[in-house]
Amino acid sequence: METMKALVMKDVGKVVMEDRPMPHVVDPDDVVLKIKAVGICGSDIKIVEGKHHYKPDTVLGHEFCGEVVEIGTHVHHVKLGDRVAVDNNIRCGFCDFCRMGLTSQCVDIKTSALGVMRDGGYAEYVLVPEKQCFVLPDEIDDILGTQVETLATVVNGMNTLLMLPYDYAMVIGFGPIGYLFSQFAKNIAAKVAVTEIDPFRREIARQCGLTVWDPNEVDVVKKIEEFTYGRKADIVIEATGNGLGQALQCVTPGGKVLPFGMDSSIKLEVIPNEITRWATKILGLYLGQNTMVPSIRIFRENRLNMGPFFTKVIDLEDGVKAFEDLGLDMKTLEHKPKKAMKIVMRP
Repeated sequence: METMKALVMKDVGKVVMEDRPMPHVVDPDDVVLKIKAVGICGSDIKIVEGKHHYKPDTVLGHEFCGEVVEIGTHVHHVKLGDRVAVDNNIRCGFCDFCRMGLTSQCVDIKTSALGVMRDGGYAEYVLVPEKQCFVLPDEIDDILGTQVETLATVVNGMNTLLMLPYDYAMVIGFGPIGYLFSQFAKNIAAKVAVTEIDPFRREIARQCGLTVWDPNEVDVVKKIEEFTYGRKADIVIEATGNGLGQALQCVTPGGKVLPFGMDSSIKLEVIPNEITRWATKILGLYLGQNTMVPSIRIFRENRLNMGPFFTKVIDLEDGVKAFEDLGLDMKTLEHKPKKAMKIVMRP
């Protein structure tokens, strides 16, 4: 039996390199990809911490691109040799949510997501349905191709926010998601400021020409008031999963708050009357939604400054060590200072 190398999520805090059977086409619409590159996502770290659902004994990794090396008999839209980005969230297409256009709430997503509930891209090869594959143009290299799905989630957020050129914007958290939102805000909004506790990532924000504050060192509410001439932010994007309370303090009356970070361990007390009284719009959304093609277009036309985004490219075999660089002590599962923004692995 042919085998391949893969990083497998065994249990909380336990990710191991294993020899796994090579995937092959099973269903007529199946595609086998040879992984070209795969990114380590913040949600992967939360899975390792036990703060995100997962299926034990699953190959992690949902930010990946690959080359088509095997196809089923009913595959007609990709061909052998194509490089493709992958939307890891497999929708059924038939539930009420899918048929009403709210595909992010498909009833199948929680049981079928690649790299979470089905084997993903932390491997040499992966099996995916054809409908999840999006052909990459030559202008998008393998490294950038790993971030099409990531950008698709952010584009969904931007479509929801309807940011305007006179808006004052604020982004809480300057990880990869906060980075991408900040790039859009820098291109669209009148002004944008970000907050970030990690010194490595604050420096990257400065490299991007952004105003950045450490919320552990300054009064962020006072800072955003000064930054916006007493108004506060028209739009606050909460990209950490634990800053919604602060976001509600920083948004102007009638403004919009987008809670985008995911952390199921966080609980928050909210006074409903303050949301009503100040006409605050809290915009919940999840994943990308018909935004893979727009994301490919954005990357193809070089609309975002992605230079400081990628910290390094490593071998798949060094993947467990990379969690340390991304701020997770693999022995204690405690957080520590980060040494990277985005790390991409190659098999």
